[in-house]
Amino acid sequence: MNRCLLDVLPAEIFHIIFNYFWAHEIFTIFSDVSPYLNAVLVSYSSYQVNFRSILKPHFDHICRVLRPDQILSLILSDSYGTPHQSELFLSHYRADSFTRLRSLTLDKIETKSLVIILRQIQKLNRHVRLSLHNCDINPLVSIEISSQLQSLKIGSSNSKKSRVPLSVFNTKSSTLPTDDFEHICENASQLQSLHVRCDDTIAIIRSLLKLPQLTRLVLEITGKHGWTM
Repeated sequence: MNRCLLDVLPAEIFHIIFNYFWAHEIFTIFSDVSPYLNAVLVSYSSYQVNFRSILKPHFDHICRVLRPDQILSLILSDSYGTPHQSELFLSHYRADSFTRLRSLTLDKIETKSLVIILRQIQKLNRHVRLSLHNCDINPLVSIEISSQLQSLKIGSSNSKKSRVPLSVFNTKSSTLPTDDFEHICENASQLQSLHVRCDDTIAIIRSLLKLPQLTRLVLEITGKHGWTM
């Protein structure tokens, strides 16, 4: 039986190559090329999983073959192209089983799934970079998850509360009450990096004084150029 020429390369070379591809791309390219490469796929533990706009067969395959401890970064989306994806994902995995997870991006996630994911993240023994896009951010206020966050990035989001006219995201989104934002800051003592959109810098900066470990701040001020500190 002819040997695959790729089999002469050490696994470490493939691990370096894999760093430049999403998980579903890696399996599309390298699966079943040879028994050796299949073993390399199993041994790799730094997969970057992007479920945004992914084909359903690719989603099913990733959920079937990857262990939670092999995933380093994860993007989930309940957008138009992948409706109810988060619910299906939670039928395969628990968020607290991702023991090596460093980065989690949630896009248009249904509130029910978002609450489950945030509650499970609480149980992780490591800090995670969390990005929320087009999500209801109220669960961040009601769930004591903030101490698990290394960094928090919030893009356009939906807030069902509007007691105080403080837009933390952009002029098209609904408003986040000042006391809710302060609550997040009070419970985010480990937060090192924060990226927010706002139109009331005074209220934001006052709350930021409660983040003693913050070393990087990006404020995208509505109608103006953002600045970094």
